[in-house]
Amino acid sequence: MARSLLLITMCMLSAAFAFAQKPLKVMVIFAHPDEGEIYTGGITALYTKMGHQVKFMSLTNGDAGHYSMKPADLAKMRYQEAMEAKQILSLGDYEVLDYHDKYLKNTKEVQDKVIKSIQDWDADVVFTYYPAEGGHTDNMTAGYIVRDAAPRLQMKKKPVFVYIRDFHTIRFSYIPDFAVAIDAVWPTKLAACAVQRSQVNDAIPYKMGILDEVRANPEKQKKLVYENTYPYSSITPVNLPALTKWYGAAASNIQYIESFEIAEFGRQLNEDEMRELFPMLPRK
Repeated sequence: MARSLLLITMCMLSAAFAFAQKPLKVMVIFAHPDEGEIYTGGITALYTKMGHQVKFMSLTNGDAGHYSMKPADLAKMRYQEAMEAKQILSLGDYEVLDYHDKYLKNTKEVQDKVIKSIQDWDADVVFTYYPAEGGHTDNMTAGYIVRDAAPRLQMKKKPVFVYIRDFHTIRFSYIPDFAVAIDAVWPTKLAACAVQRSQVNDAIPYKMGILDEVRANPEKQKKLVYENTYPYSSITPVNLPALTKWYGAAASNIQYIESFEIAEFGRQLNEDEMRELFPMLPRK
């Protein structure tokens, strides 16, 4: 374990020093507060540790899905949780739109807000959901919103768009373009996910029928955070080839990863451009 962390840290540092560049501007656009953390908390922490700037944008306020809290109270709680995660991940910004959870629609109004946010941030890279029939409704709508808004961006150099697979679409047949080792920042990702208390301390254990025991036992809370985060950070037969492609023999020492696809509607990249926009990838 210690050897693995050392290797990954050395890879990250060598990438940082081998390729000095101006700070990148990165955005992650998703449907509900906490999803940027669970799906991209690792690569986000790597970006910010390397001096790049990251903004999260949630298209709903997350005001649904709790067994007892009123929507307005839940939205307020989830916003505060998002602000805690912002500090943990050293985000430059965390924007939460006031659309209702479960009712996100792909309208020109929300597209305009996404366009303004991307342009104001001057994003080099934008992560968002892979949109498809059969995925989580809000998540897929978020992906369609970004995809449909992209052609209307007024920027000198349009960003590269990157697909995140949500917990439904990850079951579809796909081949990730790259995978990023996040062992060196795994504790940071866990910490960012752990502050989503409305979910990991309340809603999730309630649905599992273990609410009282989780609330009474801090160790069970930690265990639930780990078990809720690990499936989005694990090596599988699907993402292993992408990990091996970029890390070679060092892939065998890696425990935690996040994998992604370059979206077809944005700029396409060669290997040198990949390493420029994803500088945590090992260099040749």
